[in-house]
Amino acid sequence: MDKKDVQESNINNLLKRISFYLPYFSLKNIELLTEFKKEVIINNQNPVLIYNSGSDIPDYININRVFNIDYRSNPTDGWAWCRLVNFCLNDRPAFELSKSRFVNYVNTLLKLSYKKTYVFGTGSSLEKALDKDWSDGYRIVCNTIVRDPELWNHINPHFIVAGDAIFHFGFTPFASAFRRDLYDRFKETNTYFLYPELFHNIVIRDFEEFSNRLIPIPKGQYQKINVDLTQTFQLPSLHNVLGLLLLPLACTLSKNIYLWGFDGKAPGDKYFWSNSQKHSYPELFSDLQKAHPYFFEHFVPETDKTKYTNIAFGDLFEKILLKAEKEGYKFNMMHKSWTPKSSKNDLLK
Repeated sequence: MDKKDVQESNINNLLKRISFYLPYFSLKNIELLTEFKKEVIINNQNPVLIYNSGSDIPDYININRVFNIDYRSNPTDGWAWCRLVNFCLNDRPAFELSKSRFVNYVNTLLKLSYKKTYVFGTGSSLEKALDKDWSDGYRIVCNTIVRDPELWNHINPHFIVAGDAIFHFGFTPFASAFRRDLYDRFKETNTYFLYPELFHNIVIRDFEEFSNRLIPIPKGQYQKINVDLTQTFQLPSLHNVLGLLLLPLACTLSKNIYLWGFDGKAPGDKYFWSNSQKHSYPELFSDLQKAHPYFFEHFVPETDKTKYTNIAFGDLFEKILLKAEKEGYKFNMMHKSWTPKSSKNDLLK
């Protein structure tokens, strides 16, 4: 930490985060350094937390011990905290058990012989999902839909997925509300939860009693959505919950994918895109912004509000969709969407 940052407000802010991510860790064991001290750092294998992104990391420090938790200049500080948790616990999920649980559940579902998979986002159109019957297909929901018990039970999802470090697995009231509501929804249906293994040590704290329905899955290096996750038990290296989790899971279940609740980024949307107010936590959003300011400054800067949309749904994503279609998969948007248009792909139309 830079000397100028050694202020009570900064220290208290960091201690609040440490208390959430490392609740078992004694704060007395934290040593505050305003400069790298080789004799202090090299004699142990403790993690090194960086709160000054301008710092050059000395060569004698193993980079795997370094965690940039500076929310003022690192857009992925939330992910750094989750990596820190895993480093400190030195504990990873039992992937063979997780895969076995997933394969057994998928095989059970496939006996239903549905010909389609419904995938639900959290856009403003999601509220209208109550007007339809979804019982003729496999059903996958995501993220903060958990706030609405009526819609949750109407859809009765086979899977829920989530994969964002700050919106779902962080220390803020927003993320806490998501986990609280997910816990309540877990008690109502037999839904399974699929998520990147990075977050497992956060998830298991709140959901240990539902551990038989938790499916942490490692992230791979490939870029493809039409994958059978029962064979390739790894997530693709893609942005956004749609490409990372929803579509690979949907393609595992069927070749006919129907999407609802993906309204895209309308011209007047200030941040990523508009969520259904009934299926998010707008009253808690400002706290989320304050906790991770550079996440928003980086991905939706004032000078380019469509930056993240172009990253998540740009040329690469379109090529991946087109390739999947050539291999027999069909993607159908069930309502009007602001997602970037493509004359070649139904999902992007």
